[in-house]
Amino acid sequence: MIGPYINTYNEGTLSYFAEKGAKRIALPWELPMSSIAALCGAQTAAEIEVQVFGRMPLAISARCYSARAQGLHKDGCRYVCGDHLDGMDVETLDDTPFLAVNGLQTLSSHYVEMADNIAQMQTAGVTAFRLSPHSLDMTRVSDLYRQVLARKTDPEELRHRLKEMRFPMNFANGFLHEAPGAEFRQTRARQAE
Repeated sequence: MIGPYINTYNEGTLSYFAEKGAKRIALPWELPMSSIAALCGAQTAAEIEVQVFGRMPLAISARCYSARAQGLHKDGCRYVCGDHLDGMDVETLDDTPFLAVNGLQTLSSHYVEMADNIAQMQTAGVTAFRLSPHSLDMTRVSDLYRQVLARKTDPEELRHRLKEMRFPMNFANGFLHEAPGAEFRQTRARQAE
């Protein structure tokens, strides 16, 4: 498995990993649909995976943000990251959501949600869909995405059910549409493909 932190942005890199024995390659979350389709078109024996739900991983640091925020050293952190399972929200000076940090990770403040484009991704050749775990009922989230995959519910209903979980989240899918990543673009027409 080649994870999303490994930069797989072109067909040559994808082929290299597949030739070296990778069975599944998780694409970086910031790829637009045109790049995902191009990578799937360069099909290899490896499965292609795309994250369709959850906060997006942006970076890993040598410093532990959670420990530092509590005045602790990384080596004596007391695992304070467990106090904020979904990360600590970071805002700009004008109180605009910016990032989330959890331990060594920097995450997006928004939650990627790409149910509108699952059918399009399947047609392109994506074979696996990643749900990033969070502290809400992930069994329910998984069931909702299974229903979308089976075309038993639509993406708008999925988002409605997610909002009912009373878990604060702003959705984003901008990168998939070649727009700023924190934007959300609903594309209901594509679901009918």
